[in-house]
Amino acid sequence: MSGQKMDAVFHHVAAGVRDIDMMVSFFRDRLGFEVDWDHDHRCGDTMDAVVGLDDADARIVMMKGYGARVELFHYHHPQGRKAEPLRQCDYGLIHFCFSVEGIHDLYDRLVNQGVVFNCPPQNLRPGVWCTYLKGPEEITIELVQYDQPQ
Repeated sequence: MSGQKMDAVFHHVAAGVRDIDMMVSFFRDRLGFEVDWDHDHRCGDTMDAVVGLDDADARIVMMKGYGARVELFHYHHPQGRKAEPLRQCDYGLIHFCFSVEGIHDLYDRLVNQGVVFNCPPQNLRPGVWCTYLKGPEEITIELVQYDQPQ
């Protein structure tokens, strides 16, 4: 498949979480997503095969908003392990990003709701503002504003 394109459209990013109700609340109440679907106790041979685990049993919630989807997994079995929080220089999935409008007002609103950011929005280059926030369970989310359409 070297050099060939797939016939594909990006669908979602997923995160394994300890407290799925808290994560659903964060994405819904703080970021304005909605629950697309919520399936508890997804299990069986097909689930085991897809996720590569034996006797997998999970609650899976698909959140949607702003043309994006975030899929949250909480495994009843096997129990997940806490990984060290990744720094932005570490290997692996380090953050995901939402392109927003009104980044300064959004930053102020979220700070007033207790959301923790690395810094206020920074002007990376002319017409581009960016900041990172820490979601529950140390998930890093980037907010970026482009003053000109991208």
